[in-house]
Amino acid sequence: MSKYNKFLWIMVGVLVVVMVVQFVITANRKPPYEQIAYQAEYIFTYSTPVVINDSVKLYYPNSNDLQKALDEYNKLSPQDKFKSYQQMFDNLSKSTKLSLVPISYDSTAIVLNPNTLQFTEHSVVDGIVTVKGSNYYVSMGKVGMKLDKNSVVTFEFPQDSKIISVNPTPTTISNSSLTWEGPMDLSFPEVVFTR
Repeated sequence: MSKYNKFLWIMVGVLVVVMVVQFVITANRKPPYEQIAYQAEYIFTYSTPVVINDSVKLYYPNSNDLQKALDEYNKLSPQDKFKSYQQMFDNLSKSTKLSLVPISYDSTAIVLNPNTLQFTEHSVVDGIVTVKGSNYYVSMGKVGMKLDKNSVVTFEFPQDSKIISVNPTPTTISNSSLTWEGPMDLSFPEVVFTR
């Protein structure tokens, strides 16, 4: 083996070590923010697309980290954001064997104060609901969510709908809405409803 080939193998070994160290540091490092609130609202109708509105508030102890996050967010075009959202659902579809298809997506970022950033999203996704006869089945497979303190997930159904079954049990049931409040580990709720 020539000196040049030995040098290349040494360089490859060094690069792999650097990547592993970088991965370990990144994996063990806490994010530069704390989630202080999360709300998600899923609006169901008598069709398969679902409207999803969600909002997350993040507290950054260092306002420079907030500014970096905002700058990175603002670099992305609406098309890039939609592609990222689409990719997330493509990966979710592969792991759940469901066909989850984003139809539209829009998001905004607002600085609430020097240390708090709020992201809001509005999207329409097809595939969360399937129809069998007169029943509508809500499911995203075995997807888990960690709801921290001040986290809420709400499912809104048509006023005239009847809930046949729901799992897991909601924190509150009110007319045509089901709510799960954190802190809790939540499997994405499975609901059957009808007219």
